[in-house]
Amino acid sequence: MKIAIPLKTNKNMPAISPLFGHAKWFAFIDGDEIQIERNFFEGGREVANWLLENGIDTVITQHIGYNPFMILKQNNVKCFYPGDGRIIFSEAVDALKEGKLTEITEENIENFTRHSHSHH
Repeated sequence: MKIAIPLKTNKNMPAISPLFGHAKWFAFIDGDEIQIERNFFEGGREVANWLLENGIDTVITQHIGYNPFMILKQNNVKCFYPGDGRIIFSEAVDALKEGKLTEITEENIENFTRHSHSHH
């Protein structure tokens, strides 16, 4: 599993960024290896393609636009929702490995796009 997570900072134990396309940093997690890289892209589609180029197969994000979601989905990348509020990225990864995160699908994507305010 190769995981990407948008982050607010590149500091130790960073929180997940509520943004996807405009997150300043992304954590790339491959097994025990964690790399934090600057996001130089503007917008979700470019970020989605960047993640694909990096071989990502799983994304953990609080919000994602429909278009970047579909780009990822069409390339067999699964997206997961870690919950609202401040979440440390390592906690989200642990929850994913324990099967506790909600998968974002075409059926529920409208709950996770930025324009919606109702999270279930």
